[in-house]
Amino acid sequence: MASSAMLSSLLRRGEEGTRRRLVRRLRVFRPDLACRSFANLSPSAPGVSSNSTGSLHISARRMEEFLKAEMVTMSRGNYKTITIEDILQHRSPEDLIGLAMEIQREVVPRFATRVRQIEETTPLWRDIPELVELHTTIFTSFKRLRLVEFDEYDLGPFTKVVEDIAARHLRPLVPNVAKAARALQERGILSNAELQEWMWKFVNSRKGTNILLHHYQALLEDPNVDHIGIVDMSCCPEKVCRSAIEEVKAQRPDVDIQLKVANEKDLALPFIPQILHNVVAEVLRNGVRAVESKKSKKTLEVLLTASPKQVAIQISDLGGGIYYKHTDRIWEYLFSTDEQGSDLLQVEEDWASVSYTGMGLPLCRNYVEYLGGSFSLMSVPGIGTDAYIYLNRIDAGRIDSLRDL
Repeated sequence: MASSAMLSSLLRRGEEGTRRRLVRRLRVFRPDLACRSFANLSPSAPGVSSNSTGSLHISARRMEEFLKAEMVTMSRGNYKTITIEDILQHRSPEDLIGLAMEIQREVVPRFATRVRQIEETTPLWRDIPELVELHTTIFTSFKRLRLVEFDEYDLGPFTKVVEDIAARHLRPLVPNVAKAARALQERGILSNAELQEWMWKFVNSRKGTNILLHHYQALLEDPNVDHIGIVDMSCCPEKVCRSAIEEVKAQRPDVDIQLKVANEKDLALPFIPQILHNVVAEVLRNGVRAVESKKSKKTLEVLLTASPKQVAIQISDLGGGIYYKHTDRIWEYLFSTDEQGSDLLQVEEDWASVSYTGMGLPLCRNYVEYLGGSFSLMSVPGIGTDAYIYLNRIDAGRIDSLRDL
């Protein structure tokens, strides 16, 4: 039944071409299915009929059943971590067909995984509005991306689907995921340990989705010659940190945020600047909240340094540090010491957002580690907290080989 989902235009037009065309498309997207029988799509099958030209007609209800059956198969998590090196394999508009196929292979299973995760969490998921909203958003994306028809000569329909998904997922999805998880917790459906695992699985799947979809868009739209899609090949951490500092100071002009840079000639590296900006800004917001709550000296310090293999960012505050009783919980989703919900969280959401009460620090660490770096905290109760962000450089030899592709 999984092969029937390749009938990509049936929900739009109510029909598809011949079986030969199906096999051709399967060889591109699912070669493991290309030789299988299409007996289940014979005109005698429920909801299936044919006309004099040999075209198959499948009802919308039957197609929905096919999609849901395929979703079960695809939700087994058989997808990979998307690295910066993977992204750089698709480096120009001429590579869009390859990236489109990569999105089909990697993003569709991620959508299926998240939909099934919601459905399998509890039989009562339809009674939780936040879960219903998430489910509707993600299943719609799964369906549209799975059914879109395109080829190397016409990527227009695929591009429109990507734009639609990106726009719908830019809605406050991070807050909605947090609210859905909190509803599961408050109803006693998940223990705290189960909730952390649920959130990690959901967020980790979402990151790969966002990175691939927005890389596709950026290849079409970003005119910067130093950029390959969402990757800045000469990303300047100093410039990114200054931008994050300006964003936070726009809300808190009375806070002094000092930036110190060592060996600045060695700072540039290939990275995704939007992710780095959001992580640095979120750590700064945490520091500002800390110094304000303790009525400490309103000064934060950002230190940048680099080595041949890494770039390091240290962000320090004197906001009283983290209490011992909270030390083991600071990386938990939905845990926060900012119970009032500071107005510093009123930031415009983008595709790599990390800001929401109880979500910031774990999302920051998740994003940095996903891209091969590390994120840690060192806190002295009664004094303050230091955050350490380490970004690993791509090996110089690999960069040269990627430039030559």
